[in-house]
Amino acid sequence: MLFGLLAPLLLFATAAIAQPSSCPPMTAEEAANMSTSELLLKLTASCRYDKWQRPLAEHKDQPIKVHAKVHVYFLGAIEAQSLKFTAHILLMFRWRDPRLAIPSGSGLDGRVGSSMGGQGLLLRDKIWVPHVYLSNERESVVMGAERKDVRITLHPDGRVEQALRMKVTLYCLMNLQKFPFDQQQCPLMLESWTYNSSELQLQWENTRPVTVNSELLLTEYRLIDTRTTSTEDTEPLLTAAEPTHPRLRPNDSAIVMELEDEVDRALEENEGLRANFSRLEIRFHLAREVGHYVMDYFMPSILLVAMSWVSFWLDPNAIPGRTTLGTSTMLTFITLTRNTGSALPKVSYIKATEVWFIVCTGFIFGSLLEFAFVNTIWRRKKEVPLKKVNSKYILKSTLTPRMARRQLQSSLSVGSELDRCTSWPHQLNQSSANQLTVHSMDSIHIGNGGGGGGFDSCDTLTSAVSAPNRLDDDCLSIQIPVPGDQGGKLDGQTLPPKPSFTTMTPQEVAKWIDQRSRLWFPIAFLLFNALYWGFVWI
Repeated sequence: MLFGLLAPLLLFATAAIAQPSSCPPMTAEEAANMSTSELLLKLTASCRYDKWQRPLAEHKDQPIKVHAKVHVYFLGAIEAQSLKFTAHILLMFRWRDPRLAIPSGSGLDGRVGSSMGGQGLLLRDKIWVPHVYLSNERESVVMGAERKDVRITLHPDGRVEQALRMKVTLYCLMNLQKFPFDQQQCPLMLESWTYNSSELQLQWENTRPVTVNSELLLTEYRLIDTRTTSTEDTEPLLTAAEPTHPRLRPNDSAIVMELEDEVDRALEENEGLRANFSRLEIRFHLAREVGHYVMDYFMPSILLVAMSWVSFWLDPNAIPGRTTLGTSTMLTFITLTRNTGSALPKVSYIKATEVWFIVCTGFIFGSLLEFAFVNTIWRRKKEVPLKKVNSKYILKSTLTPRMARRQLQSSLSVGSELDRCTSWPHQLNQSSANQLTVHSMDSIHIGNGGGGGGFDSCDTLTSAVSAPNRLDDDCLSIQIPVPGDQGGKLDGQTLPPKPSFTTMTPQEVAKWIDQRSRLWFPIAFLLFNALYWGFVWI
């Protein structure tokens, strides 16, 4: 059992020892007489080539430079729910390996050989290739039907070109604050895995490092441009410069120094964590197409809000019609919003669509509150006294009817009190100038100290004066002026002018509020739209 496990290792060690340490140099004549397959096998022979050792640069202290180029065939669905997008790309790398150079004078021009498909994979397994990965990758696969789409090309000067056609699914962290008027920066990041920046350096090609299919069309987004950057991952996994601890205070210098020592010891034990790795990055600048959302969300929601205003033209007492209209528009708008936001992730900030939803819901709910308010006024029995017919006094008298009545009654009271007389005989013989005629007052109160009787109308006063005469020597002659709009005099004193006033029935007040709502609601909604659309387009 043990011998069976050790036998392959012993055979491998024996073959390695038996293998000559070096091969005879290949001459130009030999290279010229070889076929492409023979030449590739000769160049990659194990005695001549070690695929585990990276190629040396022109200067030993410099890293090997790997040039990259990307062609984008297709950008697939960009899913905001899972924060990812798919792409079909052709990924190309170019570097120089002096060990694969052909001796000069061989007569070989252009490329030495190119292997594709399964042969490309075999050749890639025989030579050194850079280990480059997609750092924001979720899933990737080399495409191909029967064979993988891999191509390796060798040039006489030792240049090696590798091309892979891939389908990749990449993460894209999106900012949905202005959704659906947002613009996203989705990256494609290439990074060295095995060698740090002191050994391998990734660089973009000088001319057109990123090309995009000219016939590329996206369903929900519009590709504005692509940007390339070449950086290094200079942030180590551990750092001693900024120790953090949730219980530290600024004056805890001893604890900070102790943590710094612990971090330094951890870095010494894991020196590889300090290494920097070369990185290439492509940023696809994408803008969302808003036509779908304008036609399927914003226009219907505007129509629903406007539909809720139809209740202002209905009778304030039309309870079934106005209630059904308000509740149906509210439920329809909520359903519309849920269908639109179902494809979005739950985020901690407020999106532009949520602002729109809150305000539109407020307008629809406001129309329901307005109906409840005017219907309550419509069912009142008493008239509403008003000093003036304008918005200020109508709303004040409607919202605080008892207080308005008290103020009106106090304004109608006579400025000075009159002394009562026991009989009225002398007043009947007076001239017609002293006769009392009431045209505009509902009641006249005559008394002493707030007491006394009252005359409800002109007829009541006449019957009271026609009562049996009772003479009284102590009776004083009393004039009762009826103050008009210009005022009057009583015992030589000028009375204040009579305040002008009117009354409105509750039904008239309710209709007046409905008429004003027909104007106030649309104006407020137009102002909100001006602010909202100005914000999302800036």
